[in-house]
Amino acid sequence: MVLGASGLLAAGLASAATAATAANAAATSTWRTVLSVPNGTGFNLVDTVVATGKTSGWAFLNNGAAYERTGTTAWKKVAFPGKNAAVVAAGASSPSNVWAAALGLAGTETKVYHWNGGKWALAKTLPNGADITALSVLGPDDVWIFGGLGKTGADGVFHFNGRQWTEVAATLQGGSALSDSDVWAFSGTQVAHFNGRKWTAVSVAKLLPPPSATHVSSSVTDIVALAPDNVYATGEDANPQAGPGVVLHYNGRGWSRVAESGSFDSVPGKQLTSDGAGGLWIPAQTGTTSRLFRYSAGHVTAVTLPGGATSVSVSRIPGTTDELSGGARYGTGYGDSVVLQS
Repeated sequence: MVLGASGLLAAGLASAATAATAANAAATSTWRTVLSVPNGTGFNLVDTVVATGKTSGWAFLNNGAAYERTGTTAWKKVAFPGKNAAVVAAGASSPSNVWAAALGLAGTETKVYHWNGGKWALAKTLPNGADITALSVLGPDDVWIFGGLGKTGADGVFHFNGRQWTEVAATLQGGSALSDSDVWAFSGTQVAHFNGRKWTAVSVAKLLPPPSATHVSSSVTDIVALAPDNVYATGEDANPQAGPGVVLHYNGRGWSRVAESGSFDSVPGKQLTSDGAGGLWIPAQTGTTSRLFRYSAGHVTAVTLPGGATSVSVSRIPGTTDELSGGARYGTGYGDSVVLQS
């Protein structure tokens, strides 16, 4: 059978849709529950997860509770010093070097805590209103913290060298560091790179969704650096739930838009994470529901997690292609706060 141009296009779209559906089904079937905690009031979801090894890591509930992973499905509750504080970002370079930024539930200052393998200790207190969204932990004496959602929240990039904290940027927001001379951050429609001496910013405004009747302005909402020539960012409208969301990519020479989807319309500032196969896991939203999306080969696909679980945080398990996802699963009563593993 010979297809004309329209037939070829239709066949191509059908093939892409079939592939996306198959990928979604495959991704869905691989996720399993590794932690389930009764969801007290219905609002205590697992707000942040960080994997530190194949069977080690941390899960932080937004009521201030912290759980340390000690086995495949074994966890223990550990006293966390940030009482009544939600951990909004976390990072680690090993099981004995974990960092967590906690925001007081009453809007008090953000505090950064360090876990040395035996206890949590206060490492830094940031000003009231500081809204940390990302931590890049490169080593015990090499930590980068980034503030601001790209929509609201305080800006700033700070670096810890083992002795002192230095403010490296005052106007930039969420970011990702590969090394002290390869750091990425963003502000509005600009993406900036730090080479260890200075920041160089470029505009990606033309790659973001254009204005429309319901769409006023766009901004970059998150970024992750996987290699010097492999950096991803997401962007969307400044008005939550206006959509669509876009995925941008830097190949070492310049930025391009690699995907656009009306399915995710509000990226909440949680970390983008490599899927280990050339794509990304994207914690985002559809309307007011937290969802997990996967970017792969030019397509963004919503992943249906077991039991209809939500996802607000994802962390790659070191040395594997597996991930941890934190969120909640609502069923009988208030449901459970859960961590899933792919």
